[in-house]
Amino acid sequence: MNIKIRKYQLLIVLLVIVISCVFVNTVNCNPQGDNTRKQQEQAILVNSVDDKRGFAFLQKKLQDRNDVIIYSVNQHGLADYGVSESMGQAMEYAALIKDKKYFDLMAAQTDKYYLNQVGYYYWKINAKDYSGERISALIDDLRIFKAYYLAARNNMGEYSKQLASVSESIYKFDSDGKYLYDFYDDRSQKKADYVSLFYLDMNAIDMLKAYDEKKWQEVWQTSLSLLQKMEKRDHGFYPVAFDYSSKKYVWNKTGINMVENLYTALNLYNADGDVDSLMKFMRGEIKVKKKIANWYHFDGSVKDENESAAVYALAARLFALNNDKKHALWCYNKVLAFQIEDVCAFGGGFGDQDSGMVYAFDQLEALLMLRMVQGIGE
Repeated sequence: MNIKIRKYQLLIVLLVIVISCVFVNTVNCNPQGDNTRKQQEQAILVNSVDDKRGFAFLQKKLQDRNDVIIYSVNQHGLADYGVSESMGQAMEYAALIKDKKYFDLMAAQTDKYYLNQVGYYYWKINAKDYSGERISALIDDLRIFKAYYLAARNNMGEYSKQLASVSESIYKFDSDGKYLYDFYDDRSQKKADYVSLFYLDMNAIDMLKAYDEKKWQEVWQTSLSLLQKMEKRDHGFYPVAFDYSSKKYVWNKTGINMVENLYTALNLYNADGDVDSLMKFMRGEIKVKKKIANWYHFDGSVKDENESAAVYALAARLFALNNDKKHALWCYNKVLAFQIEDVCAFGGGFGDQDSGMVYAFDQLEALLMLRMVQGIGE
């Protein structure tokens, strides 16, 4: 009698496992399928923050043999270049989770492969020979400084030398002591004549000011002013840059890129600005369309139906900062809906199921969001 019962129980267990495997593989491991939207629509509420799988994927799949984070990966392998932005994001994430070993590894590899002898960081390197494109990027440099500042503040080590070095690099190559500029071009030895508003990370600029108020006070003030005085359009849409030569704000003629727009909104929030219009627009999109798209026309209509983990990660942060837990949680779960299950070779990655592609930027923005809004899913 007991043997028959055990056989019957075993049969049921095996049947459940088979059905589960078929379902999970269908939803999460078909890079050519149309399951991305279905997976997002069925996004489940989670009980706690768990970014371990995402962190493991970053280390196993997006880092090359020399522990340099590469731009993207898919079933064909890694892309042929990396960007310093990814290294800065990884350093910031390591600082947030207080992982000194990983932080120091990323910091060392950033200096080894991205730091030019002149003193600026390449924004991009070739993944084969690690040759760098001789241009800096303000946003990447600010990320690296912020990561060191957070690590020092979290008592993860002695980083005074690195803080001084990165601060000086930004001051010399990305500013003139009053304004910040998008990049420094080592080939022409000139700075850009504009600054992207989504580059003006006021959180990082606040840290620069706290680190050396005398040096950074004026830059902090002009950056704050540029954000507070910028033009705004309906739906909380912002210009992309400020042109110093014409002294005018510049709009992206092709439409609104929501990653850039959300970064600008976060920067404006940290400059004590009003971001209510954008949040109202996103609430409407969530209510009516159950999505926030990657691109919009200026009239608020969708230009590109595609979605991304990064857009939802940034939106979750903005909602959370403004104490809108309901919509922060909704965006939080949309991010998790992008995460591939462990049964797939790309398990843990925050990727596009249709193409099988995982971008380092999306992966790291998802991980950063999970740390920055801890408890939102509990």
